[in-house]
Amino acid sequence: MKRITSLVLALIMMLGCVAMFASCGKEKLVCGVTIFEKMNEKDANGNWTGFESEFAMAVGEILGMEVEFQEIVWEQKYNELNSGAIDCIWNGFTANSSDNGVKRSDLVDFSYGYMLNQQCIVVKASDLATYTDEAALAGKKACVEGGSAGEAYAKSVTDEANVVKTTAQINAFTEVKSGAVQFAVVDIVLAQNICGKGDYTDLAIVDAITLDSEIYAIGFRKGSELTAKVNAAIKQLEEDGTLAALAKKYGFENVLQVTENID
Repeated sequence: MKRITSLVLALIMMLGCVAMFASCGKEKLVCGVTIFEKMNEKDANGNWTGFESEFAMAVGEILGMEVEFQEIVWEQKYNELNSGAIDCIWNGFTANSSDNGVKRSDLVDFSYGYMLNQQCIVVKASDLATYTDEAALAGKKACVEGGSAGEAYAKSVTDEANVVKTTAQINAFTEVKSGAVQFAVVDIVLAQNICGKGDYTDLAIVDAITLDSEIYAIGFRKGSELTAKVNAAIKQLEEDGTLAALAKKYGFENVLQVTENID
């Protein structure tokens, strides 16, 4: 009788543990991000919003994972990823680019690409006529997000000592506006939402200087099983129209492009 009672108690405890585990919530997908207008940003209530935030949450729903956003310093993105602090880099991450001469695809496993982008030059609107070609950037002071594709470009057109690094792209606009630097190199999908609007009516994109096309993708640790799972979810969201609807909601319908080839 005692043995039966012990078995019953053990079964009750086991079931309790299962219930407790279930109540702890889903497995988490921690996404490393920076504040990026209309992509990853917080609303008035502190909730994450934007195309990439909603995109990530839609993927999480398909995978049965709870999505968590972790603000990172962009220059530390690989350290954050490889240390396990985040599961992926999901924040306007240019796949067909390099960092310090090393292809990004050699550093992380990329998901399918999902959005076209390119770097662009932002200056004060009053100085726009001065920037007729790339040669006009030589010797000028630039601001870039540390570790970005923009940093690599800025160093190629002006003295490295003239390149000021900031922790988030949004800060580069403030540096140009204040006159601390003459130009910024930033993602065009961000610049188009910033320049000429609100506090930045005096800033403009230099159309005379066109940089190479880029594509955004999600970066995972090398060998991560998440890459294939997220790719399958991306395809599902493309086919059921969710991605197109999100792109239209945030004004990115003209640059949305799902592709398996990120080169």
